[in-house]
Parts: sequence; structure tokens; C-alpha cells
Amino acid sequence: MNAALAKGHIALAPAEWERGRYLLNCFMDDLIDTPSSNRCEQLAPPDHTLREAAHLLTAHHQAWTGIGKWLPRRLLSADPARGRSLLDGHQLVAERGHPASLAAAAEQVLDLVGGSLREGYIQRQPERTRLSAPTRMTPPLSWRPR
Repeated sequence: MNAALAKGHIALAPAEWERGRYLLNCFMDDLIDTPSSNRCEQLAPPDHTLREAAHLLTAHHQAWTGIGKWLPRRLLSADPARGRSLLDGHQLVAERGHPASLAAAAEQVLDLVGGSLREGYIQRQPERTRLSAPTRMTPPLSWRPR
């Protein structure tokens, strides 16, 4: 195995933890507030909730996350109990439209990584380097097709 892979994922920066906690709260709010009568609308929040909770949980354990079929595999490898709760909760929403178990499992992840973050959160943009000369966003007129 590659040494970099064996070391695990690098720790998230404080701003990344905050953003992840905030996003997970937003997704959980949508998960709970979406009426079960609208099945199409009800299917998106669980996916986002699962992905963000998995991202935070694997980062907490400095484990690699995954996409597609690798997300559940990596999640269960990093934290079998919490990972199973997230996956079972996600399945309950998909099959029966019941979001409570997924919301409870996501809340456990939030508690593990610093708790809820809603009011007062500000996403700060990194400072940009100012270019010395203006950049051209379109090609010169001589390059345009006639």
C-alpha cells in the first residue's frame, strides 16, 4: 500500500470543520422539514445529509472517504457503529420516507465534531491575490470568428 494512503486523510482546517457542520445542519433541517407527500423533493436531502455526515465522520477519524459504492465501505471502515446508523437511516428514508433515524445519526456525528452550527456562521473567502494587470476575459476581436 502507498505510504500516503496508509497515513490517512490530512486533518481538516478549522474553516472546513465549521463549513461542514453548518452544511450538515442545513441538510438536516431540509431532511426534517420536507413533507413526506412530496417524494421527489424528499429524496435529495437524505443524500446530502449522508454525504456531509460521512465526510465529517471520516475526517474525524482521519480516514479516507469515498464516492459511489466506496462511500459506505469507507464509512463503515472508519466508524462501524456510527457509519451503520447513517446508512440504515438513509435506507429508511429511501424505502419508507422516515427521516428521523438519519437525522438522529447525523446529530451524533455533529456532537462528535463540535456540535450544531447555525446562527452566526459566516463563510469567509480566502484573500485573493490581486493581479498587476487586468485579465482579459474574452479573446481579442481579431480572434473572434467572422
